[in-house]
Amino acid sequence: MQVKTFRGPDTRTVLKQIRAELGPDAVILSTQNGTENGRPCCEIMAALEPPSVGNRLTNPEQPDIATPSGGAYPGWKQMHQEWSCLKEHLFSVLKPQADYNLLSPRQRQALEYLEREEVLPEVAMHLWRAMKNAPDKSILEELRTIVAVKPWTGRHWPEKLHAFVGPYGSGKTSSLLRLALNLRREFPNRRIALANADQHHGKGRLLLQHYAELGEFPFVDLRSPEDWRHLHREAYDMIFIDLPGLPAGDHLDAWLMDKEISLKGNCAVHLVLSPHYSNTILQRFIEKFQVPALSSLIWTKLDEAETYGSLVNLGYSTRLPVSALSYGTSLSSSLAPADHQNLWKLVFTHRLPRTIGGGPEKPLH
Repeated sequence: MQVKTFRGPDTRTVLKQIRAELGPDAVILSTQNGTENGRPCCEIMAALEPPSVGNRLTNPEQPDIATPSGGAYPGWKQMHQEWSCLKEHLFSVLKPQADYNLLSPRQRQALEYLEREEVLPEVAMHLWRAMKNAPDKSILEELRTIVAVKPWTGRHWPEKLHAFVGPYGSGKTSSLLRLALNLRREFPNRRIALANADQHHGKGRLLLQHYAELGEFPFVDLRSPEDWRHLHREAYDMIFIDLPGLPAGDHLDAWLMDKEISLKGNCAVHLVLSPHYSNTILQRFIEKFQVPALSSLIWTKLDEAETYGSLVNLGYSTRLPVSALSYGTSLSSSLAPADHQNLWKLVFTHRLPRTIGGGPEKPLH
Protein backbone atom coordinates (compact mmCIF):
# COMPACT_ATOMS: atom_id res chain seq x y z
CA MET A 1 0.00 0.00 0.00
CA GLN A 2 1.29 3.44 -0.96
CA VAL A 3 0.76 6.06 1.76
CA LYS A 4 1.58 9.75 1.33
CA THR A 5 0.80 13.03 3.10
CA PHE A 6 -0.35 16.03 1.05
CA ARG A 7 -0.47 19.67 2.19
CA GLY A 8 -2.17 22.76 0.83
CA PRO A 9 -4.15 25.89 1.76
CA ASP A 10 -7.55 24.14 1.83
CA THR A 11 -9.22 20.72 1.58
CA ARG A 12 -10.36 21.05 -2.04
CA THR A 13 -6.86 21.96 -3.26
CA VAL A 14 -5.31 19.02 -1.42
CA LEU A 15 -7.95 16.60 -2.75
CA LYS A 16 -7.11 17.72 -6.29
CA GLN A 17 -3.43 16.94 -5.60
CA ILE A 18 -4.36 13.50 -4.29
CA ARG A 19 -6.55 12.66 -7.28
CA ALA A 20 -3.91 13.92 -9.71
CA GLU A 21 -1.14 11.81 -8.13
CA LEU A 22 -2.90 8.75 -6.72
CA GLY A 23 -6.05 8.68 -8.83
CA PRO A 24 -9.71 8.30 -7.89
CA ASP A 25 -9.13 5.08 -5.92
CA ALA A 26 -7.08 6.85 -3.23
CA VAL A 27 -8.37 6.40 0.32
CA ILE A 28 -8.33 9.31 2.78
CA LEU A 29 -6.80 8.14 6.07
CA SER A 30 -6.83 11.39 8.05
CA THR A 31 -7.47 15.11 7.66
CA GLN A 32 -6.02 17.91 9.79
CA ASN A 33 -6.95 21.58 9.39
CA GLY A 34 -4.98 24.31 11.10
CA THR A 35 -2.79 27.34 10.50
CA GLU A 36 0.83 27.71 9.46
CA ASN A 37 2.57 31.09 9.69
CA GLY A 38 -0.85 32.67 10.22
CA ARG A 39 -2.36 31.12 7.09
CA PRO A 40 -4.91 28.29 6.76
CA CYS A 41 -3.33 24.90 6.18
CA CYS A 42 -4.81 21.50 5.41
CA GLU A 43 -2.91 18.21 5.72
CA ILE A 44 -4.42 14.98 4.38
CA MET A 45 -2.90 11.51 4.57
CA ALA A 46 -4.00 9.33 1.65
CA ALA A 47 -3.30 5.74 0.62
CA LEU A 48 -3.57 3.74 -2.56
CA GLU A 49 -3.87 -0.03 -2.52
CA PRO A 50 -2.45 -1.83 -5.55
CA PRO A 51 -5.14 -3.35 -7.80
CA SER A 52 -6.03 -6.94 -7.05
CA VAL A 53 -4.27 -9.21 -9.54
CA GLY A 54 -6.90 -11.89 -9.06
CA ASN A 55 -9.74 -9.55 -9.94
CA ARG A 56 -7.97 -8.38 -13.06
CA LEU A 57 -7.36 -11.91 -14.23
CA THR A 58 -10.92 -13.10 -13.64
CA ASN A 59 -12.50 -9.96 -15.07
CA PRO A 60 -9.94 -8.06 -17.18
CA GLU A 61 -12.64 -5.86 -18.72
CA GLN A 62 -13.83 -4.56 -15.34
CA PRO A 63 -13.40 -0.74 -15.39
CA ASP A 64 -11.71 1.23 -12.68
CA ILE A 65 -14.20 2.44 -10.07
CA ALA A 66 -14.33 6.21 -9.71
CA THR A 67 -16.33 7.95 -7.04
CA PRO A 68 -17.72 11.47 -6.94
CA SER A 69 -16.32 14.08 -4.60
CA GLY A 70 -17.26 13.31 -1.04
CA GLY A 71 -18.32 9.71 -1.72
CA ALA A 72 -16.89 6.61 -0.11
CA TYR A 73 -13.85 5.27 -1.91
CA PRO A 74 -13.59 1.57 -2.78
CA GLY A 75 -12.44 -0.39 0.25
CA TRP A 76 -12.78 2.63 2.56
CA LYS A 77 -15.10 0.92 5.04
CA GLN A 78 -12.86 -2.13 5.39
CA MET A 79 -9.74 0.04 5.72
CA HIS A 80 -11.43 2.23 8.33
CA GLN A 81 -12.39 -0.84 10.37
CA GLU A 82 -8.87 -2.25 10.10
CA TRP A 83 -7.30 1.04 11.14
CA SER A 84 -9.67 1.40 14.11
CA CYS A 85 -8.78 -2.12 15.24
CA LEU A 86 -5.06 -1.44 14.77
CA LYS A 87 -5.29 1.81 16.72
CA GLU A 88 -7.13 0.09 19.56
CA HIS A 89 -4.43 -2.59 19.82
CA LEU A 90 -1.68 0.02 19.53
CA PHE A 91 -2.95 2.06 22.45
CA SER A 92 -3.62 -1.06 24.52
CA VAL A 93 0.13 -1.69 24.24
CA LEU A 94 1.20 1.92 24.76
CA LYS A 95 -1.11 2.76 27.66
CA PRO A 96 0.64 0.48 30.24
CA GLN A 97 3.93 2.13 29.25
CA ALA A 98 2.59 5.55 30.30
CA ASP A 99 3.84 5.77 33.88
CA TYR A 100 1.38 8.04 35.69
CA ASN A 101 3.84 8.21 38.59
CA LEU A 102 5.76 10.71 36.43
CA LEU A 103 2.84 13.12 36.95
CA SER A 104 2.10 15.16 40.03
CA PRO A 105 -0.92 14.01 42.08
CA ARG A 106 -2.94 16.96 40.74
CA GLN A 107 -2.06 16.15 37.12
CA ARG A 108 -2.78 12.44 37.58
CA GLN A 109 -6.15 13.11 39.17
CA ALA A 110 -7.18 15.44 36.32
CA LEU A 111 -6.05 13.00 33.63
CA GLU A 112 -7.85 10.07 35.23
CA TYR A 113 -10.99 12.20 35.43
CA LEU A 114 -10.78 12.98 31.70
CA GLU A 115 -10.50 9.28 30.96
CA ARG A 116 -13.74 8.70 32.88
CA GLU A 117 -15.25 11.44 30.72
CA GLU A 118 -14.41 9.18 27.72
CA VAL A 119 -11.49 11.19 26.38
CA LEU A 120 -9.80 9.06 23.70
CA PRO A 121 -6.54 7.23 24.49
CA GLU A 122 -4.57 9.28 21.94
CA VAL A 123 -5.63 12.48 23.67
CA ALA A 124 -4.72 11.08 27.10
CA MET A 125 -1.32 10.01 25.76
CA HIS A 126 -0.74 13.48 24.31
CA LEU A 127 -1.50 15.08 27.67
CA TRP A 128 0.67 12.59 29.54
CA ARG A 129 3.66 13.24 27.26
CA ALA A 130 3.22 17.01 27.67
CA MET A 131 3.09 16.88 31.48
CA LYS A 132 5.41 14.04 32.48
CA ASN A 133 8.39 15.25 34.50
CA ALA A 134 6.84 18.75 34.54
CA PRO A 135 4.99 18.76 37.89
CA ASP A 136 4.21 22.48 37.77
CA LYS A 137 2.48 22.31 34.41
CA SER A 138 -1.30 22.66 34.54
CA ILE A 139 -3.44 20.28 32.51
CA LEU A 140 -5.64 23.25 31.57
CA GLU A 141 -2.60 24.93 30.06
CA GLU A 142 -2.08 21.97 27.75
CA LEU A 143 -5.79 21.54 27.00
CA ARG A 144 -5.89 25.12 25.73
CA THR A 145 -3.31 24.19 23.09
CA ILE A 146 -5.35 21.29 21.70
CA VAL A 147 -8.92 22.60 22.05
CA ALA A 148 -9.37 26.08 20.58
CA VAL A 149 -12.25 28.47 21.25
CA LYS A 150 -13.51 31.41 19.22
CA PRO A 151 -16.54 33.01 20.86
CA TRP A 152 -19.58 33.45 18.62
CA THR A 153 -19.90 37.23 18.56
CA GLY A 154 -20.09 39.73 15.73
CA ARG A 155 -16.58 40.91 16.53
CA HIS A 156 -15.04 37.45 16.19
CA TRP A 157 -17.23 36.33 13.26
CA PRO A 158 -17.61 39.25 10.82
CA GLU A 159 -18.31 37.09 7.73
CA LYS A 160 -21.41 37.95 5.72
CA LEU A 161 -22.53 34.33 5.15
CA HIS A 162 -22.88 31.89 8.05
CA ALA A 163 -24.01 28.40 7.09
CA PHE A 164 -25.11 25.90 9.73
CA VAL A 165 -24.69 22.17 9.11
CA GLY A 166 -25.11 19.04 11.17
CA PRO A 167 -27.15 15.86 11.47
CA TYR A 168 -30.91 16.02 11.80
CA GLY A 169 -31.97 16.41 15.42
CA SER A 170 -28.75 18.04 16.61
CA GLY A 171 -30.40 21.43 17.15
CA LYS A 172 -29.05 23.09 14.01
CA THR A 173 -32.07 25.29 13.25
CA SER A 174 -32.53 26.30 16.90
CA SER A 175 -28.84 27.25 17.16
CA LEU A 176 -29.14 29.40 14.04
CA LEU A 177 -32.10 31.25 15.55
CA ARG A 178 -30.39 31.73 18.92
CA LEU A 179 -27.26 33.14 17.31
CA ALA A 180 -29.28 35.47 15.08
CA LEU A 181 -31.15 36.80 18.13
CA ASN A 182 -27.93 37.24 20.09
CA LEU A 183 -26.32 39.08 17.18
CA ARG A 184 -29.31 41.41 16.93
CA ARG A 185 -28.87 42.29 20.61
CA GLU A 186 -25.21 43.00 19.95
CA PHE A 187 -25.79 45.00 16.73
CA PRO A 188 -29.42 46.24 16.62
CA ASN A 189 -28.93 48.12 13.34
CA ARG A 190 -27.58 45.24 11.27
CA ARG A 191 -29.87 43.82 8.61
CA ILE A 192 -29.79 40.06 9.24
CA ALA A 193 -31.55 37.60 6.92
CA LEU A 194 -32.47 33.97 7.62
CA ALA A 195 -32.36 31.53 4.71
CA ASN A 196 -33.49 27.93 4.39
CA ALA A 197 -31.78 25.47 2.03
CA ASP A 198 -33.21 22.32 3.59
CA GLN A 199 -35.92 21.04 1.25
CA HIS A 200 -35.92 17.55 2.81
CA HIS A 201 -37.62 18.38 6.13
CA GLY A 202 -40.50 20.83 6.17
CA LYS A 203 -40.58 21.12 9.97
CA GLY A 204 -37.25 22.95 10.14
CA ARG A 205 -38.25 25.28 7.32
CA LEU A 206 -41.57 26.14 8.97
CA LEU A 207 -39.86 26.73 12.34
CA LEU A 208 -37.29 29.03 10.76
CA GLN A 209 -39.90 30.95 8.77
CA HIS A 210 -42.17 31.27 11.81
CA TYR A 211 -39.50 32.79 14.04
CA ALA A 212 -38.18 34.94 11.19
CA GLU A 213 -41.64 36.51 11.01
CA LEU A 214 -41.87 36.91 14.80
CA GLY A 215 -38.42 38.46 14.99
CA GLU A 216 -38.94 40.55 11.85
CA PHE A 217 -36.00 38.94 10.07
CA PRO A 218 -36.12 38.78 6.25
CA PHE A 219 -36.68 35.13 5.25
CA VAL A 220 -35.51 33.50 2.01
CA ASP A 221 -36.35 29.99 0.80
CA LEU A 222 -33.46 28.68 -1.30
CA ARG A 223 -34.74 26.17 -3.87
CA SER A 224 -32.61 26.79 -6.97
CA PRO A 225 -29.20 28.18 -8.00
CA GLU A 226 -30.99 31.38 -9.06
CA ASP A 227 -32.31 31.79 -5.51
CA TRP A 228 -28.73 31.66 -4.24
CA ARG A 229 -27.52 34.21 -6.78
CA HIS A 230 -30.41 36.50 -5.89
CA LEU A 231 -29.60 36.17 -2.18
CA HIS A 232 -26.02 37.34 -2.79
CA ARG A 233 -27.28 40.41 -4.61
CA GLU A 234 -29.47 41.51 -1.70
CA ALA A 235 -28.09 44.23 0.59
CA TYR A 236 -27.98 42.18 3.80
CA ASP A 237 -25.25 42.73 6.36
CA MET A 238 -25.31 39.06 7.44
CA ILE A 239 -27.09 35.94 6.20
CA PHE A 240 -27.72 32.85 8.32
CA ILE A 241 -28.29 29.75 6.17
CA ASP A 242 -29.83 26.49 7.38
CA LEU A 243 -28.34 23.63 5.32
CA PRO A 244 -29.83 20.10 5.23
CA GLY A 245 -28.67 17.28 7.47
CA LEU A 246 -28.31 15.02 4.37
CA PRO A 247 -29.30 11.35 4.10
CA ALA A 248 -26.90 8.54 4.98
CA GLY A 249 -24.11 8.17 2.43
CA ASP A 250 -24.31 11.77 1.17
CA HIS A 251 -21.56 14.33 1.72
CA LEU A 252 -21.86 18.09 1.92
CA ASP A 253 -19.25 18.94 -0.70
CA ALA A 254 -20.97 16.72 -3.28
CA TRP A 255 -24.37 18.20 -2.37
CA LEU A 256 -23.08 21.75 -2.80
CA MET A 257 -21.58 20.88 -6.17
CA ASP A 258 -24.81 19.25 -7.33
CA LYS A 259 -26.86 22.31 -6.27
CA GLU A 260 -24.35 24.72 -7.85
CA ILE A 261 -23.77 26.39 -4.48
CA SER A 262 -20.45 27.96 -3.57
CA LEU A 263 -19.54 28.54 0.08
CA LYS A 264 -16.35 30.47 -0.50
CA GLY A 265 -14.97 33.89 0.21
CA ASN A 266 -16.74 35.84 2.94
CA CYS A 267 -18.32 32.73 4.47
CA ALA A 268 -18.04 30.55 7.58
CA VAL A 269 -19.62 27.12 8.06
CA HIS A 270 -20.49 25.99 11.59
CA LEU A 271 -20.98 22.32 12.45
CA VAL A 272 -23.67 21.74 15.10
CA LEU A 273 -23.25 18.55 17.14
CA SER A 274 -24.38 17.02 20.41
CA PRO A 275 -22.15 15.05 22.85
CA HIS A 276 -24.81 12.29 22.87
CA TYR A 277 -23.18 10.73 19.81
CA SER A 278 -20.34 8.23 20.15
CA ASN A 279 -16.82 9.29 19.20
CA THR A 280 -16.97 7.10 16.09
CA ILE A 281 -20.21 8.67 14.87
CA LEU A 282 -18.94 12.18 15.60
CA GLN A 283 -15.87 11.52 13.47
CA ARG A 284 -18.09 10.34 10.62
CA PHE A 285 -20.07 13.58 10.85
CA ILE A 286 -16.81 15.50 10.50
CA GLU A 287 -16.07 13.60 7.29
CA LYS A 288 -19.65 14.03 6.04
CA PHE A 289 -19.74 17.81 6.49
CA GLN A 290 -16.09 18.59 5.73
CA VAL A 291 -15.81 21.57 3.36
CA PRO A 292 -13.06 24.21 3.01
CA ALA A 293 -15.17 26.87 4.78
CA LEU A 294 -15.84 24.69 7.86
CA SER A 295 -14.83 27.05 10.65
CA SER A 296 -16.23 26.07 14.05
CA LEU A 297 -18.04 23.58 16.25
CA ILE A 298 -21.26 24.41 18.12
CA TRP A 299 -22.19 22.00 20.92
CA THR A 300 -25.89 21.62 21.78
CA LYS A 301 -28.14 19.72 24.23
CA LEU A 302 -25.42 19.90 26.86
CA ASP A 303 -27.93 19.54 29.69
CA GLU A 304 -28.88 16.08 28.41
CA ALA A 305 -25.36 14.63 28.17
CA GLU A 306 -23.67 12.39 30.75
CA THR A 307 -20.04 12.97 29.75
CA TYR A 308 -18.19 15.71 27.86
CA GLY A 309 -15.00 14.03 26.67
CA SER A 310 -16.19 14.33 23.06
CA LEU A 311 -15.71 18.12 23.24
CA VAL A 312 -12.02 17.47 23.88
CA ASN A 313 -11.75 14.64 21.35
CA LEU A 314 -13.14 16.59 18.40
CA GLY A 315 -11.21 19.71 19.27
CA TYR A 316 -8.05 17.60 19.27
CA SER A 317 -8.76 15.73 16.02
CA THR A 318 -10.17 18.60 13.94
CA ARG A 319 -8.44 21.69 15.41
CA LEU A 320 -11.73 23.50 14.81
CA PRO A 321 -12.52 26.06 17.52
CA VAL A 322 -15.62 25.75 19.67
CA SER A 323 -17.71 28.85 19.04
CA ALA A 324 -20.88 28.34 21.11
CA LEU A 325 -22.40 26.16 23.84
CA SER A 326 -26.15 25.58 24.01
CA TYR A 327 -28.66 23.82 26.26
CA GLY A 328 -32.33 23.93 27.15
CA THR A 329 -35.34 24.86 25.05
CA SER A 330 -35.48 28.65 25.26
CA LEU A 331 -34.50 30.52 22.10
CA SER A 332 -33.64 33.72 23.95
CA SER A 333 -31.57 32.53 26.93
CA SER A 334 -29.99 29.14 26.29
CA LEU A 335 -26.79 29.83 24.34
CA ALA A 336 -23.39 31.07 25.46
CA PRO A 337 -20.42 32.14 23.33
CA ALA A 338 -17.63 29.70 24.10
CA ASP A 339 -14.57 30.63 26.10
CA HIS A 340 -12.01 28.50 27.89
CA GLN A 341 -13.45 29.22 31.31
CA ASN A 342 -16.99 27.99 30.63
CA LEU A 343 -15.71 25.12 28.46
CA TRP A 344 -13.50 23.65 31.19
CA LYS A 345 -16.07 24.26 33.91
CA LEU A 346 -18.45 22.18 31.81
CA VAL A 347 -15.95 19.36 31.26
CA PHE A 348 -14.52 19.17 34.79
CA THR A 349 -17.47 20.19 36.97
CA HIS A 350 -20.49 19.62 34.68
CA ARG A 351 -21.47 23.24 35.30
CA LEU A 352 -23.56 24.79 32.54
CA PRO A 353 -22.29 28.15 31.29
CA ARG A 354 -23.98 31.45 31.93
CA THR A 355 -26.03 32.26 28.83
CA ILE A 356 -26.77 35.59 27.19
CA GLY A 357 -29.91 36.90 28.84
CA GLY A 358 -30.04 33.86 31.12
CA GLY A 359 -29.50 33.15 34.76
CA PRO A 360 -26.37 32.22 36.69
CA GLU A 361 -24.28 29.14 36.17
CA LYS A 362 -25.71 25.99 37.67
CA PRO A 363 -24.46 22.42 38.10
CA LEU A 364 -26.07 19.73 36.01
CA HIS A 365 -26.26 17.02 38.66
